[in-house]
Amino acid sequence: MPTLHKIVVLICFSFLTIGCSSDDGSSDNDQTTTPIVDQPDDTDTSGDTGDNNDTDDGMNDGGDDDNDNSVTFEDFFSFDDNLVIEHSYNTGGCDDGPCDTIDESLSDVFNSGQPDDLYFYKSEDGLSLNLKCQLDEGRRTEFKQVSEGPLDTPSRIEFEAVYFDIPAEGMTIAQVHNRGGNSNKPFFRLELHGDELETVVRQDPEVSSSDTEFDKVTYNFLDNADYNGETLKIIIEKGNNEVHLMVSQEDTVLIDETYAPDANTNWVLDNGIANGYYLKAGIYNPVASHTEAIEMQYTSFSFASEDNN
Repeated sequence: MPTLHKIVVLICFSFLTIGCSSDDGSSDNDQTTTPIVDQPDDTDTSGDTGDNNDTDDGMNDGGDDDNDNSVTFEDFFSFDDNLVIEHSYNTGGCDDGPCDTIDESLSDVFNSGQPDDLYFYKSEDGLSLNLKCQLDEGRRTEFKQVSEGPLDTPSRIEFEAVYFDIPAEGMTIAQVHNRGGNSNKPFFRLELHGDELETVVRQDPEVSSSDTEFDKVTYNFLDNADYNGETLKIIIEKGNNEVHLMVSQEDTVLIDETYAPDANTNWVLDNGIANGYYLKAGIYNPVASHTEAIEMQYTSFSFASEDNN
């Protein structure tokens, strides 16, 4: 079993492992749950790393009614029809492109029993989810919001996660993507590298990566350590015409920032693009040859959105 590298990310997902995602965030496409409270303070207090300890305590507690004291998968994970799992594990490498992707309804996946896929499976104790990019075949495995909306309509993902075998190039683990107009590009990405996190804001929503500029900022882990053995909590959300990101490690906030597009670009000026934002979280493999077998595990995950298109 690969060495465990823990990182907790608040995006509102509970106990999942995900693998393989790409720089551009590639293709896209989900609905709404409960209304979002667009308050970072509330975000901070949910999905605490202490949930893992609470889970163990609840499972070991002896009570008159085992059902009342046992912790279930549903205690940490919240999915609905506005989320799908997007994967490209079967692309055969896809070196020449285009890379085919598949979207699967999470309702269908869970209604058919415990996920047990090459790219999406539960842990042995049934309390976490694993996502994986297949060696030489997979480029991404991500949870993707189906609905789209403007940056002033709230959508939020919160999660805690553990990552395995991060490639030398790093990998994308969360995005605010866009499929409106001629975009099909991510406005914002959070990347995980071996020794740092990096936020990436794209300036042009339509041209290729080689023809646009990116605003990039890096953040170190506590004590300038690498991610090994650490858990990250991550919250990513859109609303109030901006993107908000919060990342914490051991209850210490590493990133608490907002990001807004330039008002003079088509992120704002083009109506189609301006109404086409949605969220993604998982792993996107940046290695063109797809020769990295990337894997992650979610221990909690939650999602909510007020988008309705």
